[in-house]
Amino acid sequence: VELLYLSLQQRGVCNVLLGNSSSCKFSDAVLNWSDPKALEDVDKELRASPYRRRDLILLRWPDFSEEDISAEDLELRTESVAVVHARQDTEAVALSSVATTVLVIVLILGGILVLSHDLTSLSERLLRPMVEMTDDIDSITRLQLAATARDEVAKDSDQSNLVVGELRLVKDSFHNMKIAIRSWGKYVPWPVVQLLMRKDAMANLEVSEKEVSIFFSDIASFTTIVEGLQPESSLLLLSRYFHDMSQIIDKHGGIVLEFIGDAIMSIYGAPVFNDNHPTAAVRSAVEMLETVDLINQWLTAKALPHISIRCGVHTGDVLVGNMGFQSRMKYGIVGEASNIPGRLEELNKSYSTDLLISEDTLNRLAMDGLVSRPIDFVDFGPGRRCEQIFQVVKQQRGEAGDVQRRASSRQVSAIEKYRLGKFPEAAEDFKAVGDAMQLEGYEDEASKVLRERCLHLMKEPPSSDWDGVWRRSAD
Repeated sequence: VELLYLSLQQRGVCNVLLGNSSSCKFSDAVLNWSDPKALEDVDKELRASPYRRRDLILLRWPDFSEEDISAEDLELRTESVAVVHARQDTEAVALSSVATTVLVIVLILGGILVLSHDLTSLSERLLRPMVEMTDDIDSITRLQLAATARDEVAKDSDQSNLVVGELRLVKDSFHNMKIAIRSWGKYVPWPVVQLLMRKDAMANLEVSEKEVSIFFSDIASFTTIVEGLQPESSLLLLSRYFHDMSQIIDKHGGIVLEFIGDAIMSIYGAPVFNDNHPTAAVRSAVEMLETVDLINQWLTAKALPHISIRCGVHTGDVLVGNMGFQSRMKYGIVGEASNIPGRLEELNKSYSTDLLISEDTLNRLAMDGLVSRPIDFVDFGPGRRCEQIFQVVKQQRGEAGDVQRRASSRQVSAIEKYRLGKFPEAAEDFKAVGDAMQLEGYEDEASKVLRERCLHLMKEPPSSDWDGVWRRSAD
């Protein structure tokens, strides 16, 4: 600390503020008195001095800083004034402030690191598992259970040491529930499972009458095929077949009701509403027939026999819903219309066709990309009128497509004449249809069968009330 100015008892002692006076260093208590300066003059010299104001300390005695007095009173009543240069003290305070600031910053950063580590640990052990469980709950509600159980087990195994014990138990419970629901969906149609989850209610015995389109298919001569196969090969064949067919059914909005041996029964229009269910069912069947070719390529690579399928589609009103008894039930359909697709599938044998649909289905069918032709008149049982059945195929391109359309048109004319009893004309039309199809490399058994009937009925005409249905008794 360096003394720059001093006045005692209103008498000047020393002043080196402007560097133009004697030193303020005293020895032997000898004081060099001089005339005092007014406080205002001292203040001006302070401002003009080369020293920084922040390094100077002004001391007055008595100290009137806390009293409200005028400048004149302050001048009269102040007895002593000292100005001290305290740069070292200022630097020491500044260094102390810097050190304190650095220490605070270090402590804050350390706290942030510790907190970050704790938050990371909390996130790994608690928050992230909780978010994952929330996603699991949401996926269960929406039945988005695409992840395989193996992948989930591996993931849980990697994180098992990070999750707190209680939370791990909850995660395991949700994981087991997802496996159970996924397994349940292998027995029950997924849309039915989803409806039950969203309904938030127990499944009850409940059916309602709805119009649906019903699909039924069977593998031709499957019994003969499996007779020469080992059980494992038969299972391999069926597994691939059911897998590919089920995917197509799902793609078109249908649900598989059941597998009956090698047969598949599915419906369109329930439980998920679809106003275009006849078109969805028929297009699904057409795609399934095309997929059989791909399956046969796979069977060739596996040294397994080829397969072919026959399909039937009918649209009608049935009772659809949960059936059985209180402790064991299934989702299914009941009603006269539920048996017709099976009948249509069986009728394919008589005409060497692979897809037959009912008149009720044809009336609701969007024909874009498809070609249909009438095949025959059938009687589906008591209480039902004589009905036409139709073959549906995918429309071909180019000249082959033109032949398809001409043959279909000629078949319509032939069936009308056949129904009216004009058997000679109908036989001629059926022959023309067969010849046209043969030119395209296709042996048309349906037109051949109908022509042979016409020839038979020309010799043995039916009764006057004949409805067009061929009955074995007439043969």
